[in-house]
Amino acid sequence: MKKSVFLFICILLAIVGVFCTLRFIVGGDEDTWICENGLWVKHGNPSDIAPLTGCETQTDTMKDDFVYNWSTMDSGPYGDSVTFATSTDLTIWYPSGKILATHASVPGVVIKEGKIFIYYVDVTQDGKAEQTGLVMSDDNGKTWSDGQIMTIEGIENRAVADPDPVLLEDGQIRLYYFDINDSRLNPGPNGIEPPQRIYSAISSDGIHFTQENGVRFVREGAFDPDVERDGNTWRMYVGTPDNEVVSAISTDGLNFTEEGVAFSEGAVPDVFHEGSTWYLFTAGINIATSPDGKVFTPTGDTFHSPNTTITADPSVVKLSSGKYLMIYKIKE
Repeated sequence: MKKSVFLFICILLAIVGVFCTLRFIVGGDEDTWICENGLWVKHGNPSDIAPLTGCETQTDTMKDDFVYNWSTMDSGPYGDSVTFATSTDLTIWYPSGKILATHASVPGVVIKEGKIFIYYVDVTQDGKAEQTGLVMSDDNGKTWSDGQIMTIEGIENRAVADPDPVLLEDGQIRLYYFDINDSRLNPGPNGIEPPQRIYSAISSDGIHFTQENGVRFVREGAFDPDVERDGNTWRMYVGTPDNEVVSAISTDGLNFTEEGVAFSEGAVPDVFHEGSTWYLFTAGINIATSPDGKVFTPTGDTFHSPNTTITADPSVVKLSSGKYLMIYKIKE
């Protein structure tokens, strides 16, 4: 009888041992910290404090993989192309029919020493965040260079979106941009995106840029910055999720303070001013004017490139010939 009880206890202990072994090999440690929705959550009664580093969930990883698989996206910038149109009066535009870059979106244009520089969001390579493409012309847009990827020294893990180049008095080009990676890497609580930040980089040749210190402008939902200078006053225009254009002012082009709503009937702004008239081009493309750049009124003039489903994200400059050049994106 005693022998049977002893045998039963041995078998029971063996089963418990096997169960515990499988529990910790297969199931993992019960007393630990688990990453849930980007936060460390206590599981059981761990002896250590929560990890000091951030955590990434499987959902986060899948999201990043989806974001950067440009060629498999049904919608998004992979299907966009960059082209241009010309005008003699800033209201009636004639499309060129020439494609300057494919898998390219949200262009910005500037002229330096007679050469046209066009910067745009480049998504030609799967697996990489948005890159900055560049094409150039030194003959008023008759011929164009092949596209190249432009880099910014010191940009760290930021990703350039909505690039806006501005020519400075000393001949350098300052590139304002919206860091689209910020909300991906630093998601706010409960899925609420943090305020958007506008940064800048600077270049003496228009090709090699260096990140500038600090943040130019911070605002919830701000995107697609456009900067226009008028004497000692700089104005930055940004789009908002409310389909408005908000303006901010600066005296040095580095520190901007919000001024107010400049336009409430469209976003994705580009502003060009000549004499006493300021022209606002918004996605669509719709045209509005203002006498001082503070508040714009629709003119009723529009532009839509033929045989396209989307014509948007304009950027306007004046050529040495006296004509105006509008760079924009299309989706066929």
